[in-house]
Amino acid sequence: PEGTRVIEGTGYNGSTPGPTIRAKLGDTLVVDLVNDLAVPTTLHWHGLHVPWDMDGVTWMQDPVQPGDSFTYRFPLTQAGTFWYHPHIDTARQVDLGLYGAIVVEDPAQPPADHDIVAVIDDWPEEGEHLADTGHSEDEAADRDDHHGHEGLWTVNGLVQPVLRLPAGDSVRLRLVDASNGGYVQLGSDDGQPLRLLATDQGLLPAAQEVDRLLLVPGDRAELELSLGSQAFELLDHPYDLHGGAGVGDAGPMLGIRPEGEGSAPPPLDLPFPGGGVSDDPGRTDIVYVFAGDPVTGDWYINGEQYPDVTVQSLPRDSDVVIEVRNLSPTDHPFHLHGHSFEVLSVDGVAPAWRSVEDTVEVPLYGAVRLRLIADNPGDWMAHCHILEHAEGGMMTVLRVE
Repeated sequence: PEGTRVIEGTGYNGSTPGPTIRAKLGDTLVVDLVNDLAVPTTLHWHGLHVPWDMDGVTWMQDPVQPGDSFTYRFPLTQAGTFWYHPHIDTARQVDLGLYGAIVVEDPAQPPADHDIVAVIDDWPEEGEHLADTGHSEDEAADRDDHHGHEGLWTVNGLVQPVLRLPAGDSVRLRLVDASNGGYVQLGSDDGQPLRLLATDQGLLPAAQEVDRLLLVPGDRAELELSLGSQAFELLDHPYDLHGGAGVGDAGPMLGIRPEGEGSAPPPLDLPFPGGGVSDDPGRTDIVYVFAGDPVTGDWYINGEQYPDVTVQSLPRDSDVVIEVRNLSPTDHPFHLHGHSFEVLSVDGVAPAWRSVEDTVEVPLYGAVRLRLIADNPGDWMAHCHILEHAEGGMMTVLRVE
């Protein structure tokens, strides 16, 4: 059809994003992966506390070869919004369309009238090569020629989609940033704050009103929209991961058009857990130092490049403080497999509310302090979730014994 662009890629069950997996807290998830690709692949369950042999990484495990299949099976112990993607040749396979969302519903949470998943990705602008935004066809995509460049944003594969929903209804909007390296800074078109319900690991202590919502690659967040008669536009504001103000104007990402008559409903009566930010114990058990260069595409953690890394070990159930220091001239989203962590501080400042995440922004020349309980045994990847950075060496292994 007119206005449609075709980009050759891959998908799960014939679509990009792949099917949204919906399940209930306490269910056992069973997924059969059949590899019809010409290359090996895996499934990684981003944000879920899965057993190590279900995590889909190729560190000391084999990928699923072309023509083969593998069954992933694990219990769902967390409620929230998560996603899945390969963890071998990750930058290329994710860029070409292999990703999808997972929603784990908690029966104790009352449903909204509309529970909508919005998977965000960026694609090359008209006239650009696929390598310009990382969507890769050849070896040029393995370089960082266009580091931090954002292309054309899509939501569930559509450019600036508009949802038409009944006025008077409530919406729970689940956002996933599946971009290889694109940062999304969201705000409303009328300047009204966004009502933030949840981030990576589920409900916040209480709902928060935010003027801007920054999603880094791998991030998730949930917004509540109470629809009256007024149309609503979610805008993406420019963001520069090299520091300084973003260049350009805010652009539309997603539109909501209420239909009919109706007043905005009251907020959902969700069982927010409450609680404040934990005190920093003042010790540091593990330090990860991020360094590298967007020109060369070489990236390091503690001076090492994956897979030639020093594996740090922790006793099971240990209470651990990790400090991630960024010595490079760009931001990095830090992601840890198999666990979640509480953010104690960013550049020495505690967050405004208790923040339990699995992916966190580490500002350039900054530091974040994280606290976790190492209760999931295995060898867990810790890496930057700008996927070209991870492919360039910015990945290590944390062992829980």
